[in-house]
Amino acid sequence: MTMMTPDSRFELRQVAGDEWIISDHQYDAHDERSAVACIFRTEEGCEVTWLVDFGLPTRFVCPANVVEDLRRALARRRKPIPIPHFAPPAAPVRPEV
Repeated sequence: MTMMTPDSRFELRQVAGDEWIISDHQYDAHDERSAVACIFRTEEGCEVTWLVDFGLPTRFVCPANVVEDLRRALARRRKPIPIPHFAPPAAPVRPEV
């Protein structure tokens, strides 16, 4: 079973009966960075081992939910707002006495 996200960046691929992998098509298939997560079915749902830290949970109801949350998390990401940095004010010069 293979499931592509609407933007086709991520692919959910079943590699065994109860195991899936999420691949990132931003990288070549032979590039180690293309593997984003491994998913294992448990009695409670699915356990995710993230190979890239997206700050997402490690437990989900089903593999499709993992891909949905990953897609949503990346859609929310924005570049940080730059904070202007100014040099500290110059100390007043004291007259020599």
